[in-house]
Parts: sequence; C-alpha cells; structure tokens
Amino acid sequence: MNPTPTDIAAARARIDVLRTEIRRHDRLYYVEAAPEISDHDYDRLYQELKNLEQSWPELVTPDSPTQRVAGEPLTAFATKPHALPMLSLDNTYDENDLRRFHDYVCRGLRDEQPVYVIEPKIDGVSISVRYEHGQLVQALTRGDGSQGDDVTANLKTIPSLPLRLAGPGPFPEVFEVRGEVFISKSGFQLLNARRQAQGEDEFANARNAAAGTLKLLDPRQVAERPLDVLFYAQGEIIGLEITSQQQLFQALADYGFRTQAWRRTADDFTSIAAAIRELLAAKHDFLYDIDGAVIKVDSFAQREILGLTAKAPSWARAFKYEPERRETRLRAITVQVGRTGVLTPVAELEPVALAGSTIARATLHNEDEIARKDIRIGDMVRIEKAGDVIPAVVNVVLGKRPPDAKPFDFFQHVGGKCPSCGSDIQRDPQFAAWRCLNLQCPAQSVRRLGHFAARQALDLEGLGGVVAEALVEQGLVREPLDVFALEQEPLASLNLGTTDAPRQFGTNNAKRLLDAIARAREMPLSNWLLALGIPEVGAATAFHIGRTHRDMRDLAESSVLRDLLALLAIQDGVLPEPQPSLAELGDLFAAAEARQPKALTAKASKDELVARLQPLGLIKLGSNGVYVTTVIGPKTARNIVDFFASETGKELLQRLEELGINPPGTGAEAETETDATAEAAGATPLAGKTFVITGTLSEEREAVAAKIRAAGGTVSSAVSRNTNYLVAGANVGARKTEKAAQLGVRVIGEEELRAMLKQGGG
Repeated sequence: MNPTPTDIAAARARIDVLRTEIRRHDRLYYVEAAPEISDHDYDRLYQELKNLEQSWPELVTPDSPTQRVAGEPLTAFATKPHALPMLSLDNTYDENDLRRFHDYVCRGLRDEQPVYVIEPKIDGVSISVRYEHGQLVQALTRGDGSQGDDVTANLKTIPSLPLRLAGPGPFPEVFEVRGEVFISKSGFQLLNARRQAQGEDEFANARNAAAGTLKLLDPRQVAERPLDVLFYAQGEIIGLEITSQQQLFQALADYGFRTQAWRRTADDFTSIAAAIRELLAAKHDFLYDIDGAVIKVDSFAQREILGLTAKAPSWARAFKYEPERRETRLRAITVQVGRTGVLTPVAELEPVALAGSTIARATLHNEDEIARKDIRIGDMVRIEKAGDVIPAVVNVVLGKRPPDAKPFDFFQHVGGKCPSCGSDIQRDPQFAAWRCLNLQCPAQSVRRLGHFAARQALDLEGLGGVVAEALVEQGLVREPLDVFALEQEPLASLNLGTTDAPRQFGTNNAKRLLDAIARAREMPLSNWLLALGIPEVGAATAFHIGRTHRDMRDLAESSVLRDLLALLAIQDGVLPEPQPSLAELGDLFAAAEARQPKALTAKASKDELVARLQPLGLIKLGSNGVYVTTVIGPKTARNIVDFFASETGKELLQRLEELGINPPGTGAEAETETDATAEAAGATPLAGKTFVITGTLSEEREAVAAKIRAAGGTVSSAVSRNTNYLVAGANVGARKTEKAAQLGVRVIGEEELRAMLKQGGG
C-alpha cells in the first residue's frame, strides 16, 4: 500500500520531534554534563528515530543524530583550502618572554588598556569546523595553515560535536569554529588496554593517538576510539558580529559547542603570571592533557591593531610548562605479564615525589626501549609522567652510573621463561615485545577469554576484545568458565566506556551474549578443545581429536593419544617395542631430549599400534608400508596429554562436571567399537586427501575447511607435494597457483568441491 501525504507528514513531524529531543539530550550530556534521562530512555528515543528513518529513507538528512558514522571507508582524504589562514601560536617557556610580549602589546595599543583571556593549552590536534546556515558542512585539519585534510566523516563520529547548531535560529550564513581534538586521560588508558588485548602496539601518548585516529580512512574505526573536541577560536564568520574572545565563548555555548570551563582574565603582567601559575598547580586535575597556557588579547578590534606575522598572531602567546622530572636510583627491573601475555619490564625505583604523587615504579616499555636508552640496573635515571599519567624513565644520568652496571639482557633476566607460569616465551616478530606462549598462563585472563569466545571456538557472539577487557577489569569474569555464571542485569550494565564517558553494554547485547553462552553448552568437543587454547592445538587438530573421542572425559584419559605417542616413539627409536605406560612415555621423551634412551617392558608392537590407529584416519603409511606419518604431531599430542594431567586440566574437568557440561565427540569415529570406527572412516568421501584453500569464497574459509575435515580430508595452509587439491576462489594470488602448477596439483573451484563433498569422490 502506497503511503499517503498524511502518512509522510506524520512521519516527518515525529522525526523532527525526535531529532530535536535527541540533540537537546546530547547537549545536556556532552556539553553541560547535566543529563535529564537515563541511558535506557535515550537509547529508546534513538532507536525510534532510527526505525522511522529506515521506514522513510527519503526523510533522512545529513544532520540527523543517526548519521554520525559513514557507511563505507574513504579511499583517501581530500585537501581543501581554509577560508582564513589557520595559524599556529608563538610559544615560550620563559616568563621574561611573556613580560616582553605584554610590553609589545602595550606599545602597539598606545593609550588603550589591553585585557587578556588566559585559557589552558590542550595537548591535542587542531581542527577547523565549518557550518553554513546552521548545518555542519566541513571539518579540516590545520595542514600547512593554508589548506588541510577534509576529515568531516571522522569528526562527525564525535558525540559532543553538533551536526547542526543548537537553538531556534536564524543561524549565520557561515560560522566557522576552531578547536582541539583530543583523547581524555581515562579514554587513553582504555584505548591502550584494548590495543594490548588485541596484541597491538600501545600509543605513546594521547596526542599521537588522537592524530592517528583522525587519519583513519574508515569512520567506523574512528567511532570506536574515545575522541572528544573542545572549541576556543573562530575562523570565517558571515552574518554574525562577534567583537571579543569572551563574546565568542558565549556564542559557542549558545550554539551547543563544548568549551573549557577554566578561564581567567588579566589586565597586567602580574595578573597574567598569577593565572599561569594557578593553572600549573591545577593541571593534573584536568580530565585531559594540557601542556601550557594560552594568553590572548580579548578585544578583536585591538587584535586588528596588533596584526599578524606570516606564521602566528601578534596578539597571542602560548606559555608551555616544562615537564616535571626527578632523578632517582633504579634499584631493579621486574617483568610483569599482561592479560594478553605480553611481558613488560618495570623499573623499581627509590621512591621520589613527582607531579603530586610518590613514584616507586615506572614503565620501561619494552626490550628495544631499554637498549636504546642503555638503561642498566643501579643507574641514576630521570623520570617523568608521560602524558602526566604514566611514570616513565626518560634517560640515564651517565655521570652517576655505578662501575659494575651491566647491559640488560631481557631473555636472560627471566631465564627464557614466563615469570607467571614458567612457560616458554617468544619475541613477537612484528613488535618489540616478548610474549608468554601458554594461553593457560594465570596472568593472561583477557587473552584466554577472547580466545575462548572466538568464532572458531565457542562463538560467543558479542564477546570481543573490548567486552572481554571490561568483564575482567570490572570483576565479572576471572576465568573463561565464569561466563556461565553471568546474569542479565550486571552484564547489561557493563561499562565499555570510561568513568567520565560511560557506555553501557546494553540489554539487547547482553541477551545475545547469554543466548550464545547457552548454545555453547551443546558445542562439540572439537570447538571446546580449540577454546581451551592448548599450545599447538589448531582447528585441524581439534577436528581430528573431536571425531576420535567420545567426549571430554574420554579425551582426558585418551588411549588414542597414548597409542599415537608410543608409535612415534618406537619409530623414532626413542624406545624399543612395545608400548610403555603413559607415565613412562613422559620419562622416555625427556630422556630422548637428553639423549639417554631407556629400556622398557613390552606391551604392544608397532604393528598392533598401526592396526589400532589406521582405521581412525590418524596415521598414514609410507609407500613401503613401514614409515608412518601422523595427522597429529608428537608435540601437539603431548601438550594435550600434559594439559589434562595438570592441575589446571583437572580443575577444568571438575568445573565442567559441576556445570553439567561434557562436550561430545562428533561422527561415527567417536564410537568405542573399532569395527564401526573403521567402517565410518572408510566411508568418508575425502578420506586421505589434502586440500589447500585460497582466494575469496562464498563462505568463510574456516567453514569450508570444517566441511572438508568432516568429510575425512585434511586442510593445509601451503601447497606441497602432499597436496591433492588447491581450492581457488575469487581474487586468487599467483603464488599458490604457480606452486600448484609446478607440483602438478589439481586446481578446483568451489562448485567442484561441493560436488566432491556431495558425491563422495573426485
């Protein structure tokens, strides 16, 4: 049924009411910090507007509150000119220079008395935002002062930025305002915690983070970062007369812009000096980083008299504060294990007062940073609060270095082992970080939880890196199995934002996650085994384990893995035939590593072991029928055995029993009768075939790989002489297809693979 003009008019009227109300609440929340309604009520209004706009897309406007995030990433930023030059400020660290600035202003104004406005200097990224007839049309970075990058789509993601000017209007023809984009102190800490949880490098400071975020080409990624903006200056203005800085602040407030609450006025140098000292004493109380004070002549008419230089206005000056630093002795270096497994060196210091607090520890960032600064235990070092938040070692006072100080060797310092669990560590090839390889490490709570919830594991929809970080940080989850105790209300109230800018997980998200957790109870053994994060156990291994064991309890006492380890040990000459006990196997492999083989009592021959394992599809015989290769390698099998023999494994089984969860194996291969197993294994259509997948398919690669494994095939990541088929989708690179051609490997498409899966051959 076609909508009538009355329907359209009613929809338009309701949309206008909702937009006006949402803009008002945005201003109350973000600008005035005086919200009138709950987050739940705000979300209800927003969802109603969103639903109406979906029903009436012709009524959507660029300034609607729903249009903050663009749908598609940009390919590049356009460079556009500033209507008026966007100049920087001359700055100084010396009060005598500031006195000379005041004298210059007085001489230039002759008989007129100047009044100054003193504002905090935000340590952020300068931006110019243009409104025409009240609508936001453009946001440019400073660039070279005459032109900047168009980052409008990114700026629109900032909740506190008005998409249209507040108030009833009429609005100026042009209203261009300038300010600073920044990330608050708490937002910066949260951002770095998220990056660490995702295995990414942390940002050095909040300003770098803000600048990097503005240059992201995908506004959807920008929207996930805690950007904010404050305004303090004007660009081109047409249709509105403003005569002073204080009048500009009033206009900014009237139109719904955030400005700084801290401002002082002065009419002589003594008052200027008093204001900048007052600000210095209060700088640590700000929610964002400031690095100085800005002193401006208030009157625009007086500014015209004083004029501009080629680079900066003559009527303003920035006074920058020296970073507060202290010297102290570095007594020791300890290494902490983060929740993602990254090992971080920490300087243990002789306590010293700095920036309003007593500092006894400071970050050393990573191994490369220690080497670059040549930091040694026993050194006298200078420390400061990086971004006035995180204590850091700046440099070494070489003249006070003790004669016995030795260069710091990170690997040797921890003995090549994780300080938390004693497992092996490995340096990340991409970043300057050492990481614990054991996902069961007690310190790695966030990383374990994220792995547990991954799509290939238990597929806990909605439990990504940010949510995992919040659950651990706010005490709702310590170990992955704790998710089965989560309840609707606490989960819905989970704060994913910051203290000063909270963002709730929400009722709908909580319900989706709890539904996914309920589904996880019925997930097969292969998914659960992958979720446990046992070293070397990937999707392929988990699949084969899942199809050859009845359930988790059967796996914990696996005779299959015992047979597999024994067969490999016999073949490699680690032990004579036949098979030892599982406990003896551990001793044997340890002895083999020490080149001290032991003799054992006979229990099973190689032929008997082959007869038991071959029907399960876990081994392949060589062409001469003697040499054996295995689907599951010895290290992987040992890791699984060791896990279930450990206290951690035993506690896991106990908790699963208490929760009533015993993940089942999949397929007929999980039956206890060998004959049934052998018959099922022989019936699988792709038994003994190895596949490599490349290019873009209609489904995710892992979903296709799972189907191949379920049909008895093996999936590998690289083409080799053992590969039977290369499955090629769209956008295939040349490397794998060329390798396949060289080795005579058959290349098939997705349709041909489907036919093989369906018909049982190829």
